[in-house]
Amino acid sequence: MAHPDHLREDDQQQLKALLVRSPELTAAAGHIRTFAAIMTNREGERLPHWIADVCADEQSGPAGFAAGLLPDLDAVVYGMSADWSSGPVEGRVNDLKALKRGMFGRAKPPLLRKRLLLVAASRQP
Repeated sequence: MAHPDHLREDDQQQLKALLVRSPELTAAAGHIRTFAAIMTNREGERLPHWIADVCADEQSGPAGFAAGLLPDLDAVVYGMSADWSSGPVEGRVNDLKALKRGMFGRAKPPLLRKRLLLVAASRQP
């Protein structure tokens, strides 16, 4: 799952050996690296071409994933192209869910609110 440049030397050698043995794995790795570059560089406009390439490759493992993107393609392309992220909001939602789970049946909303505000304050930069 790590970027190939961030692997230890022995892991890089093992990856190369695996890719030499399996053309299917080599094709899948190439498609996944391209997808990662599209996401990292926010190049959502390249996504339709990537999906076409993956679906045309009969040996490709990610073809099911790529085909699953088609029904919401416009939203996925926009999401992969936009500069903003909902990460901070999702973090707060996860904090709230963890607190609620941890205090299930033992706290009323005022205490949950206070604890959530304390968690939020502790995460300020």
